[in-house]
This record gives sequence, C-alpha cells and structure tokens, in this order.
Amino acid sequence: ADPRHPIDTDTRPPSAPLARSVSIRVASTMSAPFARASASIATPPRIHDTRRERLPRGARPRRDVAPTSWAKSESAIPTTKTTRLPAPTVHPASVPTRAHLIRGAAASSAAASSAAASSGESSPLGVHALVWTGGWSAADANDACARTAAAGYDIIEIPLLNPRAVDVEMTRNALGTHGLRVATSLGLSFDADVSSDDASCVARGNALLDEALDVSVGIGATHMCGILYSALGKYPRRATSRGYRNAVAAIKRLAKRAAERSDVTLGLEVVNRYETNLLNTATQAMAFLNDVDEPNVVIHLDTYHMNIEERSLEAAVLECGDRLGYVHVGESDRGALGSGNVDFDSLFRGLARVHYRGPITFESFSGDVVSPDLSDVLCIWRNPWGFEQRDELASDARSLVLGMMDKHGLR
Repeated sequence: ADPRHPIDTDTRPPSAPLARSVSIRVASTMSAPFARASASIATPPRIHDTRRERLPRGARPRRDVAPTSWAKSESAIPTTKTTRLPAPTVHPASVPTRAHLIRGAAASSAAASSAAASSGESSPLGVHALVWTGGWSAADANDACARTAAAGYDIIEIPLLNPRAVDVEMTRNALGTHGLRVATSLGLSFDADVSSDDASCVARGNALLDEALDVSVGIGATHMCGILYSALGKYPRRATSRGYRNAVAAIKRLAKRAAERSDVTLGLEVVNRYETNLLNTATQAMAFLNDVDEPNVVIHLDTYHMNIEERSLEAAVLECGDRLGYVHVGESDRGALGSGNVDFDSLFRGLARVHYRGPITFESFSGDVVSPDLSDVLCIWRNPWGFEQRDELASDARSLVLGMMDKHGLR
C-alpha cells in the first residue's frame, strides 16, 4: 500500500498512559527493499506416474521393461526452457559467537580504513542511556556519563518520554564534566499521538514534542530522534489519511521551530509494525520525509527493526542515501551485538556506499536496568544481560562497530 494514501479508517485505540511515574520514563528510540522477482514457470512440473499396472492373478511383472515414465522417448519431453532465478543472497551463518564476530571485524582491511580516514571525519559513536540506568537523577546521570566516557563513546543518548523529569542544568554539567556530546529520543503515547484523527490528541502530542525540543536545546543535543510522528505501540489498523496528514504537519511544524532556535536535527526512527503503523520501512520513511520537506529532518534507521521489516539492510540504507542521519545498532534479541542474527556486514556495506558519517549509537535493553513500566512498553519480558555486565556489553559493542567500520572503510 502507498504510505502516502493509507486506508481512511479510524484506527486509534483508547488512551494508554504508562502505569506509574518514574524519574525518567522512556519510549525507546529504538530505535529500498528489493522487489522480489516473480517466478514465471514456462511449463508445469512433470509428475512421474508411479502407479503399477494391475496384473492377472499369479502373473509376475516383467523385469526386462523399464517403468512407463522411464520408457518415454526424448521427443515426449517438452522442449520449452524455464528460466532459473538467481539464488538469493543468504546471510551466512558464520558468526557463532560475539567474540568471533568482534575479532573477525577488527582484523579486517587496514587499507580500507586508511582510505576512509583520508576522506574526512568518521562517524561519532554513541550509547543509549538505558544501557546504564533506568532513571535520570544526578547520581544516575553522572554514573551513566562516566561509564559512557570510560567505554570510549562520544555520545550518550538520553530518552525524553517525560521531558520535565530531566534537569537541564544538571545534565549539562554531567555532560561537560565527562566531555560528551548528547542526543535525545522519545516515542509518543496514544493519548498524545500526532497521527491521530482527534485534534485534541494531536495538540497534546505537539505540546510534548515542544517540551522535548526545549530540553534537547537546553542540554545541547545535536539530534532529537525516535518515534516523533506517532504513538509507540501496536495499532489495530492502518493509519488513516487524515492521521497521516496530521503527522506530516506536526513534524513540519516542529522542524520549523527547531530551525528557528537551534541546530537540532530531527530523526524519524523507522520501527517495526508492532510499534507503529506509519513508518515501518525505509521506503515509507522516504515518502514521509518528502512530504515533510524540511532540511533539518532526517531518517533514523535501527538494525533491530530493520531485521524485522527490511529484505536487505544494505538496500534500506541505499534507499535513504544522504537522507539518512542517525543509526541505531541493536541486536535481534535486544542483547549483545553479535549474539543474534542481525547482518551487520550488510548494514556497514550500505553505510560505506552512501558515505555515511552521522552518529552510530548502540542500543540494548534489559529488565535488570529498565524500569518495570517501561519494560512493559518495550515488551522486555526477559533479561538478555545482567546489571553487572553493562560495561562489558558496551565495550564489546563499540569494538564490534569499530571493527565493522574498519572492514568497510568507514574510518
């Protein structure tokens, strides 16, 4: 279906606010597929006749005559040729462990790395704050910033589901102390959904986006990303035409406001069908971005979601081209990079081909860190890693990303 002309039906579920307040509540920023060729069969498949000839009682079958299907002459075989489709590219299952993937990536192509370094600055690397903490008190913020810097990252991404819960001055001080850049992210709730048909719901969504932008500007963020265009959650139906237009208008308004007062870039995160009904693929995101038509709005891709919705990670990156402005690297189970089935080689091949130099941020969630109510929103029903593994998790992820960047000539 054309994402610009959705089915015009009312799709919105009733208001679904989060269960209870926490020091910071977050909707994750979680964070051109090839068309499949149709197979044309020139001739129907030949079905061998395996039925045996009925013989008179007591008679034995002759062994000097081949079965009927074998005895047919060459002239009986259809001469029309069928066209064999090329075998699809299969993601090789050659990465059994995270350590194996990290070592293999780090050991590859020093020459390609040198070539990329000579072409300009490479992508800054970030880590999502939910890798470290489920809150944002002064102690939480300083600990998260200290661990981010110690792990060698340039950026920390701070979630802003409730912007008022973030102390701007305290956050700026924590970032400055540890020499970090910052990005922010959020997802809207169903009672503040800018893709709703309900004008009052859209108004609440616009107000929340304005508050998040104010905080982002206040703490010096370079990017404000996530599901800015709809609620974070499972919709029962497609978006309506009115809802789509409302979402476009909301992002266009927000982009103009951001441009008037800051250099904040807005990143529209493409997420899977269970978390929005609006932008599930790079193709849909490009159409939406063209409708918004503002220079400070970019596409935000996330490998966790791409692994569900895209036929090829590389093709999705190529579809976005220079409109791609923010990337999340996350594993298929939300756990440690390299432990699942995400094809990171495909992603980084695409990033190299479009000469991507924007942020690459690691995102992973565990119930050992994320608050219970947010765990429900993000459907984190198990813990892929433990609280005491946070530092190792982040360090290994950075090593894998740097290895991939070296392998594909991105630094």
